[in-house]
Amino acid sequence: MKKGEIIFSAMCIAFFGFMLFETFELLGQGRPGEVGSGLWPFMALATSTLLSVLMLISSIRRSSAAGPGAQDLTAEAIAEKRRARITVSLSVVCFLVYIIVMPWFGFIIATLLYIFVFALILGERRRWVLAISPVLMTTVIMGVFAKFITIPFPKGIGVFAEFSRLFY
Repeated sequence: MKKGEIIFSAMCIAFFGFMLFETFELLGQGRPGEVGSGLWPFMALATSTLLSVLMLISSIRRSSAAGPGAQDLTAEAIAEKRRARITVSLSVVCFLVYIIVMPWFGFIIATLLYIFVFALILGERRRWVLAISPVLMTTVIMGVFAKFITIPFPKGIGVFAEFSRLFY
């Protein structure tokens, strides 16, 4: 399946490269002397583009090193690929649900639930990790983006909005 990895890497490079090009308009916005909200997407997309290029190079090297006959798969390898596809599919569905419910639940509650469910999808079963990770990650994201950079997050509707107002 090296061909699929190469195609995926090339698609990532195209997507992140396009988005990186689009962020150039945001870089000059903001008040003088401040980091500005345009720098963060630029840095994230530049890093993503670079990592996608490295992933493409790695995939090409592995593909050429494997040589012919490398596609012979055992039943165990086929089962592992199936599990990986199911994990990716569930991850995408989980992310889409997160994006859809965030306006109603607010950022804090939606993110706590998303990180918990995503960890379960990835196979995490340690209870202390499942309890601490969502709280820790949500706190860090809130600290960096809501307090430090002052980017507003969705507060939610009704009781969820009241809960969000306790924090920001």
